[in-house]
Amino acid sequence: MELDRPAGSGPELYDQDYYLKSLPGLEYLEKDAVDPAILETIRFGSIVAGDRVLDFGCGRGNLVIELAKRGICAVGVDFSKDAVQFAQSYAQQFSEEIQNRVQFIRLTMNELEFNHKFNAIVFNQVYEHLYDWELKILIDKFKQALKPGGILVISTPNLNYIRYLFPLKRILELPIKLIKEPLRVVRGKSRHTDSLQKFIKEIFKIKYPESEHTRLHINLQTPASIGKFMEERGFSAKINCVDYHTNLLGKLTERWWGETIWVAARAKKN
Repeated sequence: MELDRPAGSGPELYDQDYYLKSLPGLEYLEKDAVDPAILETIRFGSIVAGDRVLDFGCGRGNLVIELAKRGICAVGVDFSKDAVQFAQSYAQQFSEEIQNRVQFIRLTMNELEFNHKFNAIVFNQVYEHLYDWELKILIDKFKQALKPGGILVISTPNLNYIRYLFPLKRILELPIKLIKEPLRVVRGKSRHTDSLQKFIKEIFKIKYPESEHTRLHINLQTPASIGKFMEERGFSAKINCVDYHTNLLGKLTERWWGETIWVAARAKKN
């Protein structure tokens, strides 16, 4: 190993508490609840019934299950034993027909080898948890595991949103918050009345908020930087940003500053 190469994040960081408390999206495990990110994945990956799909970093397994509901054979891979156990337990809630279309496997990136190829490989909200040296290994393996014309789907937080759009929106909203927050206190609906410091901090909060989940983000990218990286790995990438915030500023800047970067990448022909 290169002396200056940082060690990768260990699977011990992604334990049961992480999947039950820290990782967003737990509400989408409820019956008939579909995570919008799953619909984006299907759209960007052009995934259809009969396809074979690999979900690397499958987490709780809800994408894999949703694909199986749509007639797709899906393999979920994660390096966390707690993620795989969670996904396997979650799958047991569904019919035998759906369970027969899914498989959950614990593998590290070094162990990742497949005898069959995939129409699509999904790499959602994992990119930001890995260093570039890890990504180079993984994406090269993904390239080998894709069928000709197959699509690698990537979603990852947009550094442009975190650096620029979120703070800008908070600054523009400041006059409104100076009115709304005191009114919430008067009506007894404020969550920040236990201390004056918290109350003032809420009003003047500009920086993108940290959480137990975001503290594990070690490799945030912009659309331009992720496009360059994929080009260097031998992929032709179509890149879009998606932002579900409905304000005008978000819509005007969505192309480059949208909250989530979505990539649909195909290996270039030699």
